Amino acid sequence: MEKLLLVASLACLPGDRLIDLSGKLPPNVRSMNFVVSVEPFYTRFYVYQPGFPDSIQQCCGGKPSGVLKIPIVDGRYCVRQSQPQMKWTVRALLRPDIEM
Repeated sequence: MEKLLLVASLACLPGDRLIDLSGKLPPNVRSMNFVVSVEPFYTRFYVYQPGFPDSIQQCCGGKPSGVLKIPIVDGRYCVRQSQPQMKWTVRALLRPDIEM
């Protein structure tokens, strides 16, 4: 039963997609920028941490592109689109965090 609850809490909401970047991210980076472009321009793109739908960030309402600064927790993200037939592309830009 515990494993079932764990899997349910780590999963995305129904209809959302899981993107797993955990094996592709360097260990010294704490955040990354998602450069998002959507088509048509009035649609929206949503990103959140699996199991934490309250951490949702949205992009591009009324604009064809935008940038989201996403914290890196475990490298897994859930994405949702506002329209079923919309097109979107995401590019992740990694930069090491600067400490002063």
